[in-house]
Amino acid sequence: MSAAGMDSAGYTSGMGLLPPMPITLGNMTTSVPPDDLPAWDNATSYALGDDVLEQDTRVIYRSLADSNKGNPLSDSAKWQPRGAENRLRMFDASLGTWTEADDAIEVEITPGRIVTDLQLLGVHAYDVQITMHDPAAGLIYDTGALRMLRPSGNSHWGYFFHPIEWDNKLLAAALPAYVGARITVRIRNPGARARCAVLVLGRALWLGDTYWRPTIGFDDWSQKTRDDWGGWIVQPGPSSDRMKLQVLMRGQQYERARELILPYRSTPVVWFGARGIDALTTYGYVTSFEQVLTAHGYSDINMTIEGLES
Repeated sequence: MSAAGMDSAGYTSGMGLLPPMPITLGNMTTSVPPDDLPAWDNATSYALGDDVLEQDTRVIYRSLADSNKGNPLSDSAKWQPRGAENRLRMFDASLGTWTEADDAIEVEITPGRIVTDLQLLGVHAYDVQITMHDPAAGLIYDTGALRMLRPSGNSHWGYFFHPIEWDNKLLAAALPAYVGARITVRIRNPGARARCAVLVLGRALWLGDTYWRPTIGFDDWSQKTRDDWGGWIVQPGPSSDRMKLQVLMRGQQYERARELILPYRSTPVVWFGARGIDALTTYGYVTSFEQVLTAHGYSDINMTIEGLES
């Protein structure tokens, strides 16, 4: 983080969270076509491994038996849920699945409410563009084509000779406050597969300022054991982010902090350790919260955020 992200007292700027607004086929259209799978039918006999689509939820189910006829999708002995169809995976609150398409993904969302921030995670793209159109005012916001290229190295030599690196997170913050606006997200990767694991948009809650020296890390869920001769046996698994913060809250926020966070203790949200700093952006759950009232109008909060597995 550069000094621009920290004030003279040693705080990072803008700690908060972005609760996700529900996005469904009712308020969203996409360029990604629906999966070409048959709808489940009570009169059809399915073989082991056959996939069907639940029409209302758009969740894919796989048959766990031959001659699977007349068994509802809720029967866990006969059917295994496989997650949402491709076009909806970027809205399924999971970093382990993603929506993908050749060349580009374009999503148009009509929230019907004020949206202040939009976060993309798990992006694989050459560039991303986010626009907003209001029925009366026309185009009110346009990021232009934001290239996802990450600066390689910290020297002139590194600029030319380090491997090319790509960002996989993007935050669009401080969006104009138009209730009826239409938001369009274009994720482009010409000549290859465009991919996005998570798109979250909503109204951000800003809580306070993180003290400098936050802790970031990850948990590895691979299985590692040693054989009888000391060699490693590794079964690769997912990993998840972990972030520990000490946050200063001032004014009325310190009295409201607990009530602001409690509703999201069992909901994955985007947590910002500092506004716009990718390393301090995690999508997951708050797993510990401890508030110390240091003075009237001030409090310190120790928080642990654990990310979803990916």
